[in-house]
Amino acid sequence: MSSVTYEVLAVRYGVLAARKSDLYYRYESYGEPDAEASMAYYFWVLRGGGATILVDTGFDPEAAARRGRTCLVPPLDALAELGIAPGDVSAIVVTHLHYDHTGNLHAFPSAQLVVPSRELEFWSGPHAGRGQFAPHAEQGDIDYVTQAVAQGRVRATEGTEEIFDGVVAVSVGGHSAGQQVTVVDAGAGPVVLTSDAVHLYEELELDRPFAVMHDLEQMYAAYDFVKELARSRRAVVVPGHDPDVFVRHGGDDTETNRVAVQIA
Repeated sequence: MSSVTYEVLAVRYGVLAARKSDLYYRYESYGEPDAEASMAYYFWVLRGGGATILVDTGFDPEAAARRGRTCLVPPLDALAELGIAPGDVSAIVVTHLHYDHTGNLHAFPSAQLVVPSRELEFWSGPHAGRGQFAPHAEQGDIDYVTQAVAQGRVRATEGTEEIFDGVVAVSVGGHSAGQQVTVVDAGAGPVVLTSDAVHLYEELELDRPFAVMHDLEQMYAAYDFVKELARSRRAVVVPGHDPDVFVRHGGDDTETNRVAVQIA
């Protein structure tokens, strides 16, 4: 048990209507009819030991509009509703560098960024501009992180690493080259913020890979890792995009005026 435990908030700021065939890799292989589906967009707030830490920062509303996503509330406005100003945030855990996780980093110029080293390597490497990868990131966000590296504001993580007292980062890959899972000590037990290692509860429960991936084998291995945390440590698993996260933790999926639920 760490000396610091955290309040964990899931902040919902956007939604997307889709089809299951849009969300799952080779959905036709399951022999099931296509159906409507939906995703929610979240980032997460950790408060404990006098610190406020963000896990990701959501998408930029302008970028989201270009991509056909619905912004319920701009992420910075959602933070303001929670009484959090950018200057209150001491660090941001950037789980990977896709656009819906990096869109507002510029609003936190004094915060330390914690980024998986494999993500930094990949998005500055020769394959980042390829057609199956580039559409998932915003070049301006990548450039901002690169500048932050040069300024000494980025802590690059490897493998499994305790990044703060009571917060462990685990690079699992799969969805993106360095996709990270964040395990938080919430007092009553661990909370696993999967980010996009697991988008949806059904994805994990039915062992069905998501459509956007970097490495299929690593994606399956990430599912196994998360399931083992839930089994062996009785951890609360929080998928990165499931609308039901709000419902399972005391909210109402029909609510549009509530920006966050407390996970623990």
